[in-house]
Amino acid sequence: MSPVALLFALASLSPADTAAASSAPLQAAPAQTATPVPQEEIDDDAYDLGTLEVVTTARRGAALGDYEPELVLDEEQIKAYGASSIQELMTLLEPVTRSSRGGSPVFLVNGRRISGFREIRGIPPEAIERTEILPEETALSYGYSADQRVVNFVLKADFRSLTTQASVRRPDQGGRTSTQIDNNVLRIAGKQRWTLDLGYQNDSPLFETERNIRREGVPYDLMGNITAPGGGEIDPALSALLGQTVTTASVGAGAAGGASLSDFGVGPRTDDLTAYRTLSPKRENSSITGSLMRDLNQTMSLTLSGELSDTTSFSYLGLPGLSLALPSTSPYSPFASDVLLHRYVDAPGALGRTSDTQSGQLGFLVDGYLGDWRWTVNGGYDRAETKTRTGRGLNDDALQAGVTAGIIDPFGDLGALPTNPFDTARSVSSKSSIEGVINGTAWEGPAGSLTSTFKIGFDSQSLDSETLRFSEQEQTSVFSERSLSRDRTSASGNFNLPIANRDREVLGALGNLSANLNLAYEDLSDFGGLSAYTVGLNWSPWEPVNFNVSWADEQKAPSMSQLNDPTLSTPNVPVYDFATGQSVTITRIEGGNPNLSEETKRVLKFGVNLTPLKDKDLRFTANYTRTETEGSIASFPTITPELEAALPERFTRDLDGNLLSIDARPLNFQKAEQQEIRWGLNFSTAFGKPDPAAMARMNARSGGGPRGSGAPGGAGAGGRQGGGAPEGAPTVMRVEGGPPPGGAPGAGGPPPGGAPGAGGPPSGGAVRMQAGGSGGPGGRGRGGGMMPGQGRFNISLYHTYRIQDEITIRDGLPVLDLLDGAAIGARGGQSRNEVQLQMGAFKSGMGGFLNANWKESTRINGGSSPDDDLSFSDLTTVNLNLFADLSSRENLVSRYPWLKGTRVSLGVENIFDQRLDVRDGLGNTPLSYQPDYLDPMGRTFRISLRKILY
Repeated sequence: MSPVALLFALASLSPADTAAASSAPLQAAPAQTATPVPQEEIDDDAYDLGTLEVVTTARRGAALGDYEPELVLDEEQIKAYGASSIQELMTLLEPVTRSSRGGSPVFLVNGRRISGFREIRGIPPEAIERTEILPEETALSYGYSADQRVVNFVLKADFRSLTTQASVRRPDQGGRTSTQIDNNVLRIAGKQRWTLDLGYQNDSPLFETERNIRREGVPYDLMGNITAPGGGEIDPALSALLGQTVTTASVGAGAAGGASLSDFGVGPRTDDLTAYRTLSPKRENSSITGSLMRDLNQTMSLTLSGELSDTTSFSYLGLPGLSLALPSTSPYSPFASDVLLHRYVDAPGALGRTSDTQSGQLGFLVDGYLGDWRWTVNGGYDRAETKTRTGRGLNDDALQAGVTAGIIDPFGDLGALPTNPFDTARSVSSKSSIEGVINGTAWEGPAGSLTSTFKIGFDSQSLDSETLRFSEQEQTSVFSERSLSRDRTSASGNFNLPIANRDREVLGALGNLSANLNLAYEDLSDFGGLSAYTVGLNWSPWEPVNFNVSWADEQKAPSMSQLNDPTLSTPNVPVYDFATGQSVTITRIEGGNPNLSEETKRVLKFGVNLTPLKDKDLRFTANYTRTETEGSIASFPTITPELEAALPERFTRDLDGNLLSIDARPLNFQKAEQQEIRWGLNFSTAFGKPDPAAMARMNARSGGGPRGSGAPGGAGAGGRQGGGAPEGAPTVMRVEGGPPPGGAPGAGGPPPGGAPGAGGPPSGGAVRMQAGGSGGPGGRGRGGGMMPGQGRFNISLYHTYRIQDEITIRDGLPVLDLLDGAAIGARGGQSRNEVQLQMGAFKSGMGGFLNANWKESTRINGGSSPDDDLSFSDLTTVNLNLFADLSSRENLVSRYPWLKGTRVSLGVENIFDQRLDVRDGLGNTPLSYQPDYLDPMGRTFRISLRKILY
């Protein structure tokens, strides 16, 4: 059965026991249940508790902690991005989810932890009720570190879909085609959810011959070139024959089998310098991912997830080049003296690289409530195996011996000659982990609850690597292996204490003020004990303004891969050598460095959020961050004179000073310091006039409770609220033996003492509860929702200004100022200014999303002479995605029903085909900085067809 047929079969299944899942307990004491009951079914045994209006500002699925979201996207705003999955949505949201502290985002679903991103990666955006992006401090409430922003997806209460998408991506200049097929099945029924993803991607190789790449250096060619050993004239007889002094001669086609002087011409000929070199490798990936989430009982739920993936890639690293000494006594030489022959051999596989990675992950998560405390236990097992095979070319010594002995014709076919043994590398990494987190109210204070989060965990990691590398000196392959394991025990506690509360009139003049403390400790079997702590304040003097400040001090060990990855040698890597002012090809050595030590990072952050207009969805955000890292772990930086002077053991040169290889394995810097300010705004508004006919149709549909409507009053997967009833529907609370006592509020419920009649409702009438839905702070209540017939416009604009970015390699050495002439990356120093702009609009099924990024120019100081400096231009890239939901074109769908649920999108990356322009002091572009080499794709088009069935 094909994957697509399998998915269609799964899509036909109905969610099990939807009604039972919808009758989950409210966010209150587990003994109390609330079930929507039609008025005519209320029996005489029910107590008449009167009318009780309970209003809470807590949003369904809201994240823990006192920090307000920096950005909230509702259904209409998400549509304006035109994303096909949560994974694609996160790519588009990168500017607003980027942490100033360097960590990747933490993901929640309905305010709860998940077993891993694979659990939600393929979920379609249509299943999302809203998305909240919260500051890094919120991560502490879930047991994560404070260097990660939090992204909370609140899913609809009832949703089912089958999604299939096919995409083709190809650059404007051609040469590479990427095809991708993704399939997803999703079922959400109250607090039950399962999903299955199947994916396949194939990328064809992109060769240097398909771009404007120019190479210089030794005059190689498939037929060959002749030079004199010390330079100068090759042979006076050849010069007389060709009528000029010949210092480089090209080999003719008739030279094979017995050459004469007439078989040579004036050279050099360099037609094949870029042959069989890939700028982007051939790549193929297949994956299958699945997850299942369901209730175990009224207070506990279980999530299982897993993924299998296989990725294969192949790169061409060029043709093997030879420089052979051809003695004058050879029967194949027509020259009067010894000469050198420089030629390529037509054996592209001799320098190819194949890499294959197979990985698998299994994860579980169990969470529930212990009284008012919410607990989570999660764990899993991950395993990845990578095999790499790299060609090392032909055996130069054996070939030279044959030429010297006169038994090998250097001008003949050398492709059948034996190659050097391939380098092979194999690594197997595995990790098993288990972790427990509990969160709840430890103490009720005058200004609010002291909430706390405790976490304890254990994990065991191992990384085994084997390397078989050919040694040119020993002319044999040398085997080495390393095995590293690490056991880690960790524990942390996070405490959030309200100090002032305007609503409770506790120090109300201060507004709302709370303090946060996080303590963490981990013991590593190979590094010993490492500690971390974070303290912070969150202050809202009045409702539209929020300030936060935090200080973090943490120790971090190098990762297993940084310590123990297998060693790889990559030949023919182009770099710019400042010592000679030339671009050269070298051998780059990469892998793990077992001598790395831990790093200590200290981060100071000030932040402010401002929502100035109550009736507009407008939010301003600004953050100042200062980071100081001792023993900073980094990959090997760009070659500069300062770096070579500080780390001469990393560079290998011949007797003439030519750079041969670089050891690019990671290292510890003495210290790194950064300061930056990042500020920006997010704005969203509806536009256009509402359509009364469309509104009537929507009201008619909502009355029937359509699948996928995701009513705000429903329970999301994993939520504790009861689901299934429209917001505001009558709710009857049945009580055995008397009226219900005022039970303790559950997590996320109304605050103690905050609701009238908490101790016992008045008599008369039915009980009616109004739970927090999409409105409230940051929700749809701000700025108004989009009415039928209207459109939605989003814009976000962020500016990053870097005040300081310096690195000290070793004590006593000059400080590298990345903002003023130093660099640790191949694309120059650090830009002082960076601007990111995003705009999206959606109306009547048509939409577009624009993403623009601008980085300021930088430079690298190359030496004592200004001619050695390199300048890097500023760079502006603009990406555009246009999409059309054909389901909204009713006339078209009526004629072609199969178009229902179909969406076509067209994307253009780097619309204006902008490339980084690099110049030396004389205005020339070094070969290793050619635009097509730095960005071989350039302007790229993507077209995709997506079909979703509800």
